[in-house]
Amino acid sequence: MNTICPHCGKATSEESPRFCSGCGARMDGTTPPGCPAPGVPQKNPLIAGFCSSFLPGLGQVCNGETVKGFVIFFLAIAGAFFLLIPGLLVWLYAMYDAYAVAGKMNAGEIEYRETRILHMILFIVFALVVIGVLLIIILTIIMAGLMAGLGPLGIDNSGMFDTSGLF
Repeated sequence: MNTICPHCGKATSEESPRFCSGCGARMDGTTPPGCPAPGVPQKNPLIAGFCSSFLPGLGQVCNGETVKGFVIFFLAIAGAFFLLIPGLLVWLYAMYDAYAVAGKMNAGEIEYRETRILHMILFIVFALVVIGVLLIIILTIIMAGLMAGLGPLGIDNSGMFDTSGLF
């Protein structure tokens, strides 16, 4: 008597097989705890965690949680801007959360969300623009402070530099 796999539909001539020889799924139609059901897309927790180590919030966007990714990014930037430690703590949380959520999606504990490549690209571009603008602002403030410390420099009527403020 032929038995048909409930997952892939392959017929087997074994009397009562435990596993399908085609896809390896259980023939009784159940899925063991912690094992993904066949045909369900899987997230890679390591990739999600790595994405968040590159940019805080990118792992959440990779997991399909775009709004959560933007919130984490802003919290990390604000924390790093005002005090370094809170920003680093938010960044570490982002890495942990991205890894854990991807694993929970794989186990079926929470709803699977599709990775949207366009959202990831837009998030990266937006994050790099924000970081670039912040760096320009910080460098401008530092340079203004350094230039103010040098004193007034100018050119006198003879075309020579006025260096009286230097010494």
